[in-house]
Formats: sequence, C-alpha cells, structure tokens
Amino acid sequence: MMIGSRSTNMLRDGLRSLSIAALFGFVSVCHAQSAMNAQDTDGSVNAPSIATCVACHGALGAGTVTGGPRLAGKDPDYLAHALSMFKAGTRASAVMQTVAHNLSDSEIRELAMFFSKQNPPLAKGAPPPQSQVRAGKQLAEMGAGSDVPACFSCHAAGGKGNGARFPGIAGEPAAFVVARLHEFQARAKGNTPAPGTMTAIAAKLNDAQIEEAAAYLSVTRP
Repeated sequence: MMIGSRSTNMLRDGLRSLSIAALFGFVSVCHAQSAMNAQDTDGSVNAPSIATCVACHGALGAGTVTGGPRLAGKDPDYLAHALSMFKAGTRASAVMQTVAHNLSDSEIRELAMFFSKQNPPLAKGAPPPQSQVRAGKQLAEMGAGSDVPACFSCHAAGGKGNGARFPGIAGEPAAFVVARLHEFQARAKGNTPAPGTMTAIAAKLNDAQIEEAAAYLSVTRP
C-alpha cells in the first residue's frame, strides 16, 4: 500500500535518514511486500515506502483488524519505554525483540515521537454488535464490581492514555485487545499477580467481558 506524497514527506522528515526496513525488519518478520523507494525532487533516494510498516501496524501506525496494535497518537514516553523493554528483552515478543535489538536510544526516541504525532483513521473491519459495544462502554467507564475497575480509571478519560505507564487504549483493534488480555490471563496463571495490576484485573475478566471491552475500544476514537 502506498500513501500520498505529503504523508511520505512526513515520514521522511520524522525519521530523517533512518531506514524503516532496517529499523523494523518488517519485510522479513512480517512478510511485507518489497518496498519501493520514495525519491525527493532532486532524484535522490530518501525514505523507503511506508509499505514496510503497514504490514504489522497499519498505515501511520493505525493498527490492523488482524491484531496489529495501534501506535498512532500514543504517548511518546510510553512508546519509547516499550521499545526499550523489547530491546532489553524484558518485555516478551519475539518479533519486537528482533525489531528493537539494534535500535539506538536516539532512534527509539525518534520513532516514538513520529508515531505519537500521527492520527490516522481507525482500522476498519466488520462492525461489532451494538450490544457488545454498549456493554464494553459500561465496562470501560464504570467497571464491573470491586474486582474489575473501569478501564478508564487507569487509562484516562476516553481511554486516551495517562503518561508513560498507562497507554492509550481507545482505537486499539479488537483482535489486539482480546489477545493482549488473554496474555495477561496466562501470566496470572503462572504467578499470583500483585493487586491492582493489569494482570490481576485481566484474571477476573470472563471471555464475554473481554470481547465487549475489545468491541467498544475498537470503535472509539483516541
């Protein structure tokens, strides 16, 4: 997929001379299409096509309906911290650890700043049932009893995120939210989670609640 020249220039300016193919490894890791090079008016090659990124995270980091998480609009400190953890191997993801392994601190910061400034449309898929969306809205805003606090009590009003610790969750594709909450549940089975952590909260959710939260977040603009 190609984007317009304006977005290509934004990407070039944001990443300067960084090679996206080298930074993300998406061509080999995500089996992306071979990217064409974008050329400046003087004919010199600058930034490669954003096609190397959209395979995993969607155009401008919008996320994908197949479960690629949304990067666009997230707090830059959160994005930088996440990449740093992947680089150090303290956050599990075989793909992202490979991606982040060779990034310098300045490259991590540059990428975080670029994606934090993007605001693409939500990833488009089949609309979820309105009954799920309504139930998810209730869960996000009000919670479900003392064991399940409102999502927005930590992730801020509207799920827009709260600093480096609590990422924005509004606009995340449903498939990603479901998979991520299941990851937290699996982690809770291995060790008793500390009270109030995402792992502890996810352990209290049933499958219906997970699907409902995912449905609502997937249609909520950041």
